[in-house]
Amino acid sequence: MLNKFRAHHKKIMWFLAIVIIPAFVLWGGIAYLKEKNQNVVAKIGGQAITAGDMQYYLNMAQLYFSLLNVPQKEKKITKEDITQAALDYALLLWKANKDRIAISDDEVLAKLRIMFFGEKPLNKEIYERTLKMFLREHSLRIESRAFEEYIRNFLKIDKLYGKYIKVNPSESDAKRLFKKDTQKAKISYIFIPYDKLKENIKIPDKELENFYQKNKSLFREEPKIKMKYAIILNDDKEKMDAIRNNLNNIKSIDDLKNKFSVDVKETGFIGKKDPIEGLGWQPAINSIAFSLKPKKISPLLETSIGYIFLQKEEERNAYTPELTEIKSKVEETIKNSLASEKAKVVADNIMAKIKNEDIKNIKKIAEQEKYDFKDTGEFKYYDYIEGLGLNEDVSKIVFSLKKDQIYPYPVMLTKGAYIIQLKEISAVNEKDFAEKKDEYLKRLKRTMELMERIKLIERIKKESKASF
Repeated sequence: MLNKFRAHHKKIMWFLAIVIIPAFVLWGGIAYLKEKNQNVVAKIGGQAITAGDMQYYLNMAQLYFSLLNVPQKEKKITKEDITQAALDYALLLWKANKDRIAISDDEVLAKLRIMFFGEKPLNKEIYERTLKMFLREHSLRIESRAFEEYIRNFLKIDKLYGKYIKVNPSESDAKRLFKKDTQKAKISYIFIPYDKLKENIKIPDKELENFYQKNKSLFREEPKIKMKYAIILNDDKEKMDAIRNNLNNIKSIDDLKNKFSVDVKETGFIGKKDPIEGLGWQPAINSIAFSLKPKKISPLLETSIGYIFLQKEEERNAYTPELTEIKSKVEETIKNSLASEKAKVVADNIMAKIKNEDIKNIKKIAEQEKYDFKDTGEFKYYDYIEGLGLNEDVSKIVFSLKKDQIYPYPVMLTKGAYIIQLKEISAVNEKDFAEKKDEYLKRLKRTMELMERIKLIERIKKESKASF
């Protein structure tokens, strides 16, 4: 029976890989919530989503990744991947239910038949036995009825995508993608750094005060909390068992420290999206801490590294610091703005000279004006560019130019202004494109669908006024 099951293994996985959405990086991580509790961790469409509710979506994500990871063992699935997918599922199913998208029992059965038996009739006895072995093999603690409901929800999401997402890439779209993958370029550029231009800038106190008063929103700080937290690592089973047996007697996080010798850490003021030492960037953990009442300990939370307790110590509402607190920050903001304006003027003057004197090589004028000049090596559209970094806006400019053409406007980036000249660009290999056109059309369709899915989730998030 096991051999028969394995014969269908790939069919099952590939069905789910097509039907189930990939994880989108829209929100940060959340702890695996061990016990069903009433702490509100999110709201969708005005409806509170408790930690217990979230467990359902986490189960969906774990089911998906357990299956998807079969042919992609080299990809390590993280708890953040699982959580991000779970949050997406919560939004997508809210929208599917709002749109009254329904999946009949016949549709579920038809899909199960294809997954497990291909074109053969579905045999209930074999199906039940095969499914149990399949779930056991992947350590998925799901009953067969629950599995079928997960499949129903995956099909709902698939139908929702079909309703809102229609993509049809053209040959010209495919060729643009092919060019980005294969064309190579070299550039020269003049660099006018902001730091050099702001060395002598002095900001009078009066100007600092005026700028601060007119731009207070730039310096407004989000709500923040201080919290204590304790982590009991997975390998400390003896301590974890002792804590589990005494949960009713744990009234504060200090009880963990005093009664069970658990190491308790305390944060400074942190926002909902700030990283936590020892836990990393996990906004949903922060969100749970924000939802707690001061001095109240959270329920037991489970993560990939162990079990966590949280306790909010202090909270601070959103506020704008006084100028005396952030004077240096305000001063630096003004200096950067003024230096950028100066760099733009300098670059415009150089561009005027290039045009008036019909200069064909920008190295000459860089030497005259005593600004840094650089020749790069070869790079492709998505490659790192020496001295400029990874910047698609710059790549768009570079690959739109003709050989030896000087871009007619200064490019203003984070560190300074740049005057760019294209020195070399490779030709498009038309024969190679003809051979790979269909492959590029398929790839482009997948990419376009992915982007549309991300956009759809963002629209649903706004429509539902979701908060995480």
